[in-house]
Amino acid sequence: MKWILPAAVAVLVSVSSFAAPAAHAASPVPVTFGTTWDGPGQELQSVVDAYLGAPGLINVQTDYVGATAGDLDGWFWVGSSFPMLMITEIASNANTNGLGWYAENYSHPFIDGVQDGVVFTGDQGAGASAVVTFPSGLTHFGFYLDTHTMIQLPAGEEAQLFFTNRFYNDLGPSGLGATHAPFDGDVQALVFDVSKWKGRNTWLVCFEDRDSGALIGDCCTGTDNDFNDFVFQINADGATPALKPSFGSVKAGGR
Repeated sequence: MKWILPAAVAVLVSVSSFAAPAAHAASPVPVTFGTTWDGPGQELQSVVDAYLGAPGLINVQTDYVGATAGDLDGWFWVGSSFPMLMITEIASNANTNGLGWYAENYSHPFIDGVQDGVVFTGDQGAGASAVVTFPSGLTHFGFYLDTHTMIQLPAGEEAQLFFTNRFYNDLGPSGLGATHAPFDGDVQALVFDVSKWKGRNTWLVCFEDRDSGALIGDCCTGTDNDFNDFVFQINADGATPALKPSFGSVKAGGR
């Protein structure tokens, strides 16, 4: 299947300069997968196979960024302008999910429209595109998924914001601790390098829109951890561990 990028909509944003990049992974990041609640043919592997046009080019359970020792953890991108293409949105609450970017300044993002912005809203679907441009130049950034951006929350229900940098996500449901690995930060988005098939610096980002640290079970309690709920393509430089100092080295240099 060939994916065609439609005419893009430019979004101008302004961000400030940034400090030290995130730390490197000391060991592979384990991801606990479940069985999708969405039915046959909706599994992430099927979605990725269709996107790449052939089965098995990527194994979604072993080829994500972080699966190999030395991969950057948590992950971010670097760029001054980048195009995005929504591949699919399978989530049952697709009309309420919103996707945005945040400036990666190595502390928990505060989503307030200053160093962040909305890219896709709940009324957009597969094939929607956008171009985000940072007027201030080269910027470190990541993405967040807002699962209740378009609706009034029911009484007692918490808003859910999930980040591509796993260290910004709560540990397990309501921050009470993950029920399975990893225990030091919930993985809410899988990132795949698809440059080999889609062109240089092309990445596929696959979000889980339920708390991935919760118990994995049958629909619809806890999570299914299928990571097929919001899938999009981005063209930008990925962070390169060999060129980036760790948090530890930056702290040591500042003492």
